[in-house]
Amino acid sequence: MDVTQVKKEDDKKEKTEEEVVHLRREIGLLPAVCFIIGTVVGSGIFIAPKGVLINSGSVGLSLLVWALCGVLSLFGALCYAELGTSFTKSGGHYTYLLETLGPLPAFLRLWAEFFFIRPSVASYVSLAFGRYVVEPFYAPCDAPTVLIKLVSILGLTFVVAVNCWSVTMASRTQVTLTFIKVFALVLIIVPGFIALAKGKTENFQNGFEVESITLDRLPLAFYNGLYAYGGWFYLNFVTEEVINPNRNIPLAIICSMVMVTVCYVLVNVAYYTMMTPAELLLSEAVAVTFANRALQGMASVIPFLLPYPALERLTVVSSGHRGNLGTHF
Repeated sequence: MDVTQVKKEDDKKEKTEEEVVHLRREIGLLPAVCFIIGTVVGSGIFIAPKGVLINSGSVGLSLLVWALCGVLSLFGALCYAELGTSFTKSGGHYTYLLETLGPLPAFLRLWAEFFFIRPSVASYVSLAFGRYVVEPFYAPCDAPTVLIKLVSILGLTFVVAVNCWSVTMASRTQVTLTFIKVFALVLIIVPGFIALAKGKTENFQNGFEVESITLDRLPLAFYNGLYAYGGWFYLNFVTEEVINPNRNIPLAIICSMVMVTVCYVLVNVAYYTMMTPAELLLSEAVAVTFANRALQGMASVIPFLLPYPALERLTVVSSGHRGNLGTHF
């Protein structure tokens, strides 16, 4: 009787193990780098410069804040590289809380992200995408709010559809979108440095004006800057899909964060070559204002190159795999 019961339990265990979904490792080093750059480089670099400048008080200090935010983000990313190589399971925050503090904190963190954090971020970034796409067709008038929301929904639907279709397609789409985003940044950096070489340095002559520096608001400047760097931890959400994670995760994190930091600082330098601090603060879309001055005929192209929310994997994939959201996920 006991032997029969043990055999049934063993058969049940083997069946359960066979039913567990194992994700295929299809993300190499280049897609991993593009994955991180794609999640980090978003609307933040086109929105946050105003917040960094107004809270830092000077051009020079704002550029220093951008560089330091990149260094701080790199430190955080390296910590996640250590976690990603120690716990080779997908899920990011959820997995690490589950492995270290137990199921309850992980469960609470998961549902907080599912109901509050992720929808808020997705709404904010998708609306920024819709605004940048629609506004050029209605300039200088205000674009219809309904149309902006419609474009945002269509864009978000496209991202979800690509992620649901296959890992390979999502990875290839991620690489393509990342190159488009980097190209948009290059279109800003190159004209800015051409103008800088021609002697447009008046905005940098008094870069650290002591009377305009507001140290009490400096934390808000870092807050805005760090927002633009947000997303460096998303590769850990798909650890099980990364080829040779012990090698590729740290390399991808270091390469991508160094590239993003350099690009962000150069983009802001380019902004200040074509716009005064006052003009930057008055601009509703800094990149579009810059394009109107520096690129002239190509100004209408910039909005279509502005970043779209990266093709990130949602935590529900991993949590459903573990059973906290039910097996239907």
